[in-house]
Amino acid sequence: MRRFQALVVRGAARRQGTSASRSFASASGDTSAQASNAKVPGDEEFALGVRHHLGKVKDSDASASVHYAILHWTNAAEKGHVKAQSALGNLYLKGHDSIQRNEKLAEQFLQKAAEAGHESSCHEIGKLYFHGGSEVKQNQSRALEYWERAAEKGHMAASYDLAYMYMNGIHVEKDEVRSLDLFKQAAAKGMAEAHRELGNAYLNGIGTQKNPEKAVKHLKAAADTGHPQAQFDLGACYMLGHGVEVDFSQAAQMFFLAAEAGIPQAQLCIGQLFEQGRGVAANREKAVEYYRNAAQAGLKEGKEALERLGEPLEAPNAS
Repeated sequence: MRRFQALVVRGAARRQGTSASRSFASASGDTSAQASNAKVPGDEEFALGVRHHLGKVKDSDASASVHYAILHWTNAAEKGHVKAQSALGNLYLKGHDSIQRNEKLAEQFLQKAAEAGHESSCHEIGKLYFHGGSEVKQNQSRALEYWERAAEKGHMAASYDLAYMYMNGIHVEKDEVRSLDLFKQAAAKGMAEAHRELGNAYLNGIGTQKNPEKAVKHLKAAADTGHPQAQFDLGACYMLGHGVEVDFSQAAQMFFLAAEAGIPQAQLCIGQLFEQGRGVAANREKAVEYYRNAAQAGLKEGKEALERLGEPLEAPNAS
C-alpha cells in the first residue's frame, strides 16, 4: 500500500455593558459569561475591546477600532485577564490593518496567557517557537513543552502537532504509539487530518497492528469533510480492496473529487479508470486529459502514460 500511495496512493463602559458582555461570551467561547456580571477583573475592558475589534461600536472607523481594542485589551491584560492577553498575543502575531506583526509582543502576551493555563495560547506560542521568526528564535523543545500542556487539556490542534513531533522524532524520542494516541485525541474532536493520519497508520501498521477496516472508517470520516488527500486514499482502498470490497465505481468517485482538488495521483488514477473502463465508461479523451494533468503536475507516471498512448505533454491547440 505504501508503494501504491507513493504513486497513486486546517460610548461608556457602563452604557454598553450588557451587549459587550454578550460579545465577550461569543468571541471567547465562554458560555458561562453572564451579560450583566463581570466575574473576572478586566472582563468589562476585554468585552469592550471585542466590540471595537468586531466594529460594533458606533461612530468608530476600522482603523480607530483596532487601536481602541488594543487599549481596552491592554488595560484588561494588566489586570491579569488571560483572554485579553491571548487576544493581544494573536493580534500582534498576525498583524491587522494598521497594526504590524510584532513577534516579541506576541511572545510576551501569549506567554503570559499560556503560563496561566490558556490552552489556545499554549498552542499558538508553541507554533511560534516551532517555526521561529525574524524576532523569535526557533526553539522546538519549548514548542513541545507548550503543546504538551495544551494537549493535556484536550486542545485539538496541539494534540495533532504533538503527534506529528512524536511520529517524526522531532526533539523527542520517536514514539509511534504515543503519536497514534494523540492523533486519536484530535480525531475525536473532528479533525479531518487526524482521521487521515489514523487511516494511514491502520493501513500500514504504524504504532499499531494493521487494521484495514479501521483505516477505511477513519479515511471516510476525513473524506466526508472534503479532505482531498483522504479522498484519494479512500479511492485507493476501493481500487485495491483494502478494508472494503473492490469497488471501481466508488474508487472513481473518490479519485474524481481528489482530482478536482488538484491531487496529481488522483489525476493519474482516474485517468487509468477512464482508459480501462473500470467504474466509469471507457473514454480515451478523458483519460488523456487526466494523464496530462498528472504529468503537468510533475508526476512521471502521467508522462509515461501519455507517451504510451502517443499523446503530447501539451494539449494541441484547438483549430
